Amino acid sequence: MSQPPDPTYALVDDLVVREPLVLDGHLDVTAAAAAITDHGGGCAVIMGTGSGVSVLTDSAIRAWVASGAPPAGAAALADRHPPCVPPGTSSAEAMITMLEADASCVVVVDRADAVHGVVTARDFLVSPTTAGVSLHQQLRRAGSLDELSRRAARLPVTLRDFTRRGLAPSKVIAVHSSLIDTVVRRTIELVLRRHGDLDPTAVTWLSLGSNGRREAVLSSDVDAAVIFRDDVDAQAIDSYRAGLGEVVTELTRSGLTSDSHGATPAHRLFARTDEQWRAAGRQWLADPTQNKGAVLISLLVDGRPIYGDPGPTGVSLVLGELRTDPSALRLLLEHSLLQRARLRPLRTLLPRRHEPFNVKENALVPIVNLARWAALSSGSAELSTIERLRTAAGSAILPRAEAETLIEIFEVLQRIRLRYQFAQLDAGEQPSDVVVLDRLSPIDRSVIGQAVREISAVQRRAANLSAAAPTDAWLEPST
Repeated sequence: MSQPPDPTYALVDDLVVREPLVLDGHLDVTAAAAAITDHGGGCAVIMGTGSGVSVLTDSAIRAWVASGAPPAGAAALADRHPPCVPPGTSSAEAMITMLEADASCVVVVDRADAVHGVVTARDFLVSPTTAGVSLHQQLRRAGSLDELSRRAARLPVTLRDFTRRGLAPSKVIAVHSSLIDTVVRRTIELVLRRHGDLDPTAVTWLSLGSNGRREAVLSSDVDAAVIFRDDVDAQAIDSYRAGLGEVVTELTRSGLTSDSHGATPAHRLFARTDEQWRAAGRQWLADPTQNKGAVLISLLVDGRPIYGDPGPTGVSLVLGELRTDPSALRLLLEHSLLQRARLRPLRTLLPRRHEPFNVKENALVPIVNLARWAALSSGSAELSTIERLRTAAGSAILPRAEAETLIEIFEVLQRIRLRYQFAQLDAGEQPSDVVVLDRLSPIDRSVIGQAVREISAVQRRAANLSAAAPTDAWLEPST
């Protein structure tokens, strides 16, 4: 009888190496800790919490012991909302889910809430597509800012490793963005630890821009905003802003730069209480043309909480009303179309291939803007450009065929962008989005030219339709 093939570890099912340990939630923590140690998996599924699947990890138990807290049942320390994936999920997707939750394991659970297994960070190490997960653990456990900076220096190496292993560009970049999240979270924790007068629970940090969309590459700035609880007064906010300025400085030491003129919590514009953000959102909706309203709306709808309260923010709830405001949607579409794919300059540049071409500004940003607007129009809460295009595909302004074309172009351009940035690193240059066409292969130059033409055609059609049709017609399904 033939032997079953060795697992490829391409699916999360291949990474389940042991039966999950299941414990009663009323079990004493000490007894639960002993059971987890005997099992050897580092965690246990806890029953009886009344909230679906819950997980108790040995790290949560160690934190409880270190705190000197009184005796408790296992359910009290369990994570009631652990990251979960269904059977059949790719190992790469499962790892991204775990990293985004800043967790040490992911639960494989089907639609009937039956637990098939628990995959820990250690289990991922056998998968060729998830090599580098150990860096996540090293980053989240860094004991000092110096150690964190040293660990973060491996981010480019890890990004290159994922690329060489054949992962799709969108997956590679999503993993990279998740690792950046880990660096940011740990930096905030370590900086606030040395400011005893600042309450860490009063702050929520939003990743904006490319990292908010989980699309950060080596050239990406770390755009961010913070939300303070409404009981934080103006004087305290000034103290917090000073501390958060230190976070921005430390992130730069870790290789994660911020644009001094961009979105950073060190600026008052991007550091407000929840109610102040709500009020600002209402003003932007009332007239997106005033006070850079359209720009700020575009930034905030890409926002993703990575530290503090993980729930919806006040401003996100306000901006969720966009779809019911046709005039605001029309203005936002006009703003989204301002950055056009540059077809004519590219034709001019091709004979002079030593000239630069900004692949981000002239090709990728137009796709990002279209996808963002399409998601707002369709009521989608997706953040990544590709998922926004997928969920919005089929509307009158974004027919399915055009959405699929933009998805393919986005992936191809991101692959070229990554490859070029790795070449810049090898040459001792700072990674950027400006490519010299003569340094690209003839095939890549041709691909860029065709991509710009395709994007430009979609933009022209969107602009013509927005000028000729009522807003309600944009949202009608398209065949």
